[in-house]
Amino acid sequence: MPGCCPSVWPMASSWILRNGATDVAPIEYEHAAAVATDDTLDTVWLTLTPDELIEIAPRLGFHSQALEDATKATDGLSESAQRTRITRFEAYVFLTLFSSSLDPPSGELSLTAIPVFVSPKYVVMVNPTEPYSSEELLARWRADPSLLQYGVPTLLYCLLDLIVDSHLRTVDSLTDAVDEMEEDLFSTASDAASDPRDSQLRSFTNRKSLVRLRRVTQPMRELITGAMRHEDNDATPVPPPLMPYYQDLYDHVLRVADSIEGLRDLITTIYETRLALYDHTLNTVTRQLAAWAAIIAVPTAVTGFYGQNIPYPGFGRSSGYISSTVLWISISVLLYVMFRKRKWL
Repeated sequence: MPGCCPSVWPMASSWILRNGATDVAPIEYEHAAAVATDDTLDTVWLTLTPDELIEIAPRLGFHSQALEDATKATDGLSESAQRTRITRFEAYVFLTLFSSSLDPPSGELSLTAIPVFVSPKYVVMVNPTEPYSSEELLARWRADPSLLQYGVPTLLYCLLDLIVDSHLRTVDSLTDAVDEMEEDLFSTASDAASDPRDSQLRSFTNRKSLVRLRRVTQPMRELITGAMRHEDNDATPVPPPLMPYYQDLYDHVLRVADSIEGLRDLITTIYETRLALYDHTLNTVTRQLAAWAAIIAVPTAVTGFYGQNIPYPGFGRSSGYISSTVLWISISVLLYVMFRKRKWL
């Protein structure tokens, strides 16, 4: 990518649109505010670190509360203090977005906070390390050059589309993980000696990831509709030609929300079914032990009776031994057949 900066970002990365063409060039962040407010430029996209944002925020007129929320999000406090939202100010709109990814082996969800300031002239994205998928963003902007004439709404749509795509990929990964759990639920090939806590931990981890993903994706519906809604003195009006794109984005957000709800219900069902299977296995083992205990008790009872030190039919003769043996074998076989018939054995 031309104009790419080193891993330690001493300069803000900017994308400048002139006459529907995208020029990529790094710019020193001290000059970023001047570039963002330059009336000779069509649209400016800036990616700043939190320190750079704090320095140029007064020149761009950012509200102190929005500035605090943006720096909190990039300081790793997003999950405890931030949520997906849209806040309107007089001259700009402040967005808090989250991209997501899932680690398939562990099922752990990773969230990346992306605070964004949007005005009719510029888009400022706050990132502590480097531009978020800059090459992919540029590719999306250039995919349909005819849309670049609409400026900021087009750039914002591409970013939102990138965010929602990350949610879709995460949901697909979670769907695969839940499918594996479903297959293992009734699998007879699994090792009977395996620790059941492993499957329980996997179920808990996937459900936890779904809850966290739901927390950042559910407000996306309100955010998209807020971006499409026209208000008086709206800082970022969406032109009618872009409405179908934003509507498609809204449909994708609904798909993510529906998939998450379905997966939550499915994981709950799998968890409850696994508990029911454990109870069924326990009851089966208990019945088997009770059946064998009853069978083993028969020869003990019979030989105990015939072992009395008082005269009884066959006492002291071989006929007593034969009759006692036949008796306990017959009763044991009868119990075994009865238990087998009732599927206790």
